[in-house]
Amino acid sequence: MTAVAAILAIVACAWAATAQDDRPRRGGNILTGFLDWADIHPVAEAGRLTVFPISLSRDNGPLRNVLTMRQAMDRGVLAVEELTPPRVSEARFVNKSEDRFVFLMAGELVAGGRQNRTLRTDALLGPQSSADLPLYCVEKGRWAGEAKFSGSAGVAPQTIREQAASGAGQQAVWDEVARANSRMEVSTPSDDLNAAMTGPATARKLGELRDKIIPRLPRGCVGIVVAHGSRIVGADLFNSPELFAAMRQKVLDSYLSQYGLGPRIVDDAGRDRMPAPAVSQEQVQQYLRGCYDGRFESGAMAGVGRVWHLRGRPAGQTLTYGDDHMIHTSLTSPRIIPVRPTPLPMPRPSPRAR
Repeated sequence: MTAVAAILAIVACAWAATAQDDRPRRGGNILTGFLDWADIHPVAEAGRLTVFPISLSRDNGPLRNVLTMRQAMDRGVLAVEELTPPRVSEARFVNKSEDRFVFLMAGELVAGGRQNRTLRTDALLGPQSSADLPLYCVEKGRWAGEAKFSGSAGVAPQTIREQAASGAGQQAVWDEVARANSRMEVSTPSDDLNAAMTGPATARKLGELRDKIIPRLPRGCVGIVVAHGSRIVGADLFNSPELFAAMRQKVLDSYLSQYGLGPRIVDDAGRDRMPAPAVSQEQVQQYLRGCYDGRFESGAMAGVGRVWHLRGRPAGQTLTYGDDHMIHTSLTSPRIIPVRPTPLPMPRPSPRAR
């Protein structure tokens, strides 16, 4: 092969690679590198929610051998136990597996111990490792019981997950638990969120709503962006389609329990009135592009994973492993409340006396 032919062959290979890999590499961190390859699919509706599925146009280099909390507990390789002495705000998570990671998501509920709790942060436990992780109490009327926890199918509603991301105090979480229990029409002596989230009536309602969404999710789905009316309320993005599929029910239940339950909205004929989606794919695109403009700040280690904080709009947290793996990102859209007072209408002149 002549020198000219060799050069032409190299150019041809480079052109072919560019044709297959033609998206601009805008990302400056592990999250935006993930989003560089994200596609937004048409909307799925359920109740008052509109859900936009997200997929990736190329393999993200998924982290293999990852179990969720539920999978690990079902296999008997994850133990959760109170510290000695017990503390409301913390418990120990032990991964007994010799070759599997365990992924834990902020907002997942653990039942038992001295009171039921919810995780404040995402975490990734390495094989044969343990970590003391921060928790919130979601059952303020009980402080008695055994040292060990069991798994739960429950997850905290989205507002509690938002509070965890922002570092809210325990009282704010208890207040939101009370609102959630009222919304789900469940009352227990200990004000238990887990009982409300996993009770038969709630489980049936959430199942009916999930059944409207799941068939609309595309193959290879790695997450969702969720809107309520005209406002995008959050997003959850995962390392792989397999991890999202394993976490799908809990993620959907978090949003549906917050925004999807309540009195039906019907038309004059008694049929469910489902307004057209008020949020478009283009608005979701702009929402996710906001991640490129935010500040990506390193946070604490959670097991063998690191939690990063996204400051901006949207805000959020990302759990990573090493330099290559984005495990989970949760984005939030806090409401903005203006300081300025609402303008009062100008007084109307009174009619002149005749």
